Amino acid sequence: MAKKQKRLNKIWVRIFLVVFAITVMSDVIWQYKRYEVLQAQLAEINEQIAEENKKANDFAARKEYYNSDAYIEQIAREKLGLVKSNEILYINRAQ
Repeated sequence: MAKKQKRLNKIWVRIFLVVFAITVMSDVIWQYKRYEVLQAQLAEINEQIAEENKKANDFAARKEYYNSDAYIEQIAREKLGLVKSNEILYINRAQ
């Protein structure tokens, strides 16, 4: 009877170990899949960050240009029709 009990215990231990191994492996696989999803999201977010940084740099460059004397002079000439005091304005009416 004792041999039968030991044999039965060994079987239960083996069953437990197999179930435990399957559980651990499935958890590892699930975590790896989740890791891949998170890596893809991270890559997407890093790409968005790069795009936003590029936009911010473009805006900063435009802001700098809009605050420059050259832009202010251009707008004064084109939109307001202003000229410098030593310039002569020629209007071509043939167009």
